[in-house]
Amino acid sequence: MKLSAAITLLALPAATQAFAPSDAGRGNVVAFAPSFSSSSTPSSVLSMAADGDDNTMSPERMAQSAVSTLTASVLLASSVLAGPVMPVPSAHAASAAAPAAATSAKKAPAAKKAAAPADPLASEKKAVADARAKLADVQGKAATVKKAASDASKVATKDADVLAAAEKKTAGSKKALLDANDKLAAAKAKGKTTDLKNVELLGGKVGVAKDALKASETQQSAAKSKASASAKALSAANSKASAADSSIASAQKSVDQAEAKLAAATQKYQKEQKIAAEKKAKADKKAAKEAKKQKKAAEKKAKKLKKQVKAEQKRMKELQKKKAAADDAKAKAAKEAAKEAAELANQAKKLEALKK
Repeated sequence: MKLSAAITLLALPAATQAFAPSDAGRGNVVAFAPSFSSSSTPSSVLSMAADGDDNTMSPERMAQSAVSTLTASVLLASSVLAGPVMPVPSAHAASAAAPAAATSAKKAPAAKKAAAPADPLASEKKAVADARAKLADVQGKAATVKKAASDASKVATKDADVLAAAEKKTAGSKKALLDANDKLAAAKAKGKTTDLKNVELLGGKVGVAKDALKASETQQSAAKSKASASAKALSAANSKASAADSSIASAQKSVDQAEAKLAAATQKYQKEQKIAAEKKAKADKKAAKEAKKQKKAAEKKAKKLKKQVKAEQKRMKELQKKKAAADDAKAKAAKEAAKEAAELANQAKKLEALKK
């Protein structure tokens, strides 16, 4: 009995080693479980085993040993399930750390705002914005070019009208000259002296008609040159306007392509986000289920350990009751023995007295 009790107590330091504070933290850590010194345990256990009556370990010490063993097991299980025991700073350490913390808090710069997450569609959005900006620029330039073409068209139309009027006037001057020449030739053909004055008059009209035709042809030539220049200017303006229309079409095509890429990228991103969300939901559900399972197992284990502690405590109480009853019986027997011894001693004295 003595040897088994000693072995049980020798095993306690190994069972409760996780609850003993380290040498570095003994001053600032509150211990939540008993600690044992490896150097003192053997001697204390042997001394406990050596004490007591009838070379047996007392029930009180046996009860304390068993309860300590189960308590250490419960605390060890609790630490495994709930996590490591956090050190509690002593009052001196807390008071010394408080001013330093306050000083560092004053000197610490204000926390910067958390950077916004990068936009996964930033590249596509920028391409759309650039394409639209280019389209707007091209449209602005095209409006200027088209206005110039419109102005050139008006000038060319006016110059063409002037040329047409000059050509008409020249044609009229030619007809007037031909009429005058015909009349002059007819008057000369008559050969009459009375028609000489008429011939002279007609000759003058022919000269005037020639001068009018010459002036008309000069005006027509100038109008033709101007109309030709304005027509060339109009052609150049129309070419620029056509090129501007092509630039607009090209820029619009770029906008359409950029917007199509953005739409495709957006659809792809949304699909990826949906898949990621579904995966996360499944993982969270699985983790929650596993956590619930572990918690249930931990509660079951803790309940079992608690039941074992209660059973052991009950057994120790029964042992203590039996010990108390045994002690009472032993005391009663000793009292009876003392009484008998006293009676025997008295009888012996009486016999001695009778012998004398």
